[in-house]
Amino acid sequence: MHRGDWLTDQIRKFDQLRGRRIESWTGVEMALREDVGGSPRFEDATVPFLQLAPLTARLDDGTFFTVDTDQGDRSWGLLPNPGAPGTSTDPGGIFRLRSLPELPLGEVDAVSAFLDDDVLAEVLIRIQGRSLLLMAGEVYEQWDGGLSFVRHDESVLVFTDPSAAESIDWLPERRKRDFGQR
Repeated sequence: MHRGDWLTDQIRKFDQLRGRRIESWTGVEMALREDVGGSPRFEDATVPFLQLAPLTARLDDGTFFTVDTDQGDRSWGLLPNPGAPGTSTDPGGIFRLRSLPELPLGEVDAVSAFLDDDVLAEVLIRIQGRSLLLMAGEVYEQWDGGLSFVRHDESVLVFTDPSAAESIDWLPERRKRDFGQR
């Protein structure tokens, strides 16, 4: 299968969410900072998203839809996996399995995919009028205590406010997106 055909297939898999009803979300969250006072830190006021690997939606018919990442020729992109139940055990360490009640529930109204660097870089899902932006990327803790934000990396970054992605200094730079009404 050619890369273009494979990407079209991945977009089609995401588009299959349209009209489906999401009942709950779970994910394996990756710490933003590895060792703060002897334990990993998962929250930071300067980070407007969750960092997950993977993210799983449970649909109203009891099936699952898992989103992970996949490495292309040059960078990482989002990888949809309809039917996959995700992770059911807590991996521990800098990872934790948790329910994600902060993510929107209900019927999926629309799905938009954004290709970049020959990968499926971002997907915008509108659920009963609320938007959820998924992006392949990762947060890196710097030696000076700061954080850097990298696109096209191996985690699924989840924004409940897609416009928050515009305020981050991304490496590599990210093109501005017009998400329309939220």
